[in-house]
Amino acid sequence: LVQMLRAILGVRSGINTGCRFLSAAAAPAAKPKVDKEALKELRQRTGYSFVNCKKALDQYDRTQLDEAVTWLHELARKEGWKKAEKLSSRQTSQGLVGVKIEGGIGAVVELSCETDFVSRGEPFQQLLINLTSAVIANAKLQQWAISQKMETKTLVFDELKDESGKSLREMLTASVGRIGENLTVKSIHVYKAPEGVHIFGASHPKHTVSDVSMGRFVSVLAMKRLAPEGSVFPSVRLADQICQHVIGMRSEGVGEPPLPKVEKKEETQKTDDQDELNEFFSGQTTSIDDSETSLLRQQFMLNPNQTVYEYLQGHKAEVIDFARIELSA
Repeated sequence: LVQMLRAILGVRSGINTGCRFLSAAAAPAAKPKVDKEALKELRQRTGYSFVNCKKALDQYDRTQLDEAVTWLHELARKEGWKKAEKLSSRQTSQGLVGVKIEGGIGAVVELSCETDFVSRGEPFQQLLINLTSAVIANAKLQQWAISQKMETKTLVFDELKDESGKSLREMLTASVGRIGENLTVKSIHVYKAPEGVHIFGASHPKHTVSDVSMGRFVSVLAMKRLAPEGSVFPSVRLADQICQHVIGMRSEGVGEPPLPKVEKKEETQKTDDQDELNEFFSGQTTSIDDSETSLLRQQFMLNPNQTVYEYLQGHKAEVIDFARIELSA
């Protein structure tokens, strides 16, 4: 009887021990704590989501952040290609046009997305800055003809690379994975001013980040100024006014100066905006056609009593050429 009781107790003891073992084995392992400082640093360095940064830190610790950054860029490239293919059929009717001027060369990039919300975000605008800067670098390598006019070229997006040798297409698709919308580069134009002529650019609405002006409209202006440098009215300010006029008045070409018709007597009345608009003009004026599309014959947007030609003459300036680019639907 004693032996039977001992045997029964031994079996139960074994069962309890096995249950405790199984229970311990079934319990999930404690998750390692996330290094919040490393996560924050990785996020700042790459701009990728916290979820993806955490995935990188699951594989690389704080001492391997460079490897984690490389891994994230590769993940973005892979997911970007996949997502770009998936989203490629979606319409991109929003976006921005960016213009950058550097060393007598202008670059204009039209970057589109699906929503206005994305176009106003930092990742989208930073992408536009990177693309426009890369286009400027490519434009400097182009063969430019010697001309008296502003020379224009249209570049093929898929043929362009940044200074590190990375294709701009790869840069775009990585951003698709990061932003989560279809993104398209609809046009790329570069401009070269002739010798002795300065080139300027402006956007509307006015918004400039890292020397790139961006908006739904941009204009590029090649202008010669006879007034000495250091003039009371700076050339940059004058050019910005003409660029905004080109955008707002939808100018289609420089055109010929208007023919004088009426002798204009000297006006003595001045306003607070005298320096801004140079509205005091002695000489001959013309009758102005509201439907005119040639820049020099149009009413100057800031002072409809003058033509653009008269305004430029007052500042001893000459427009050689210009371009107006609008975000396409």
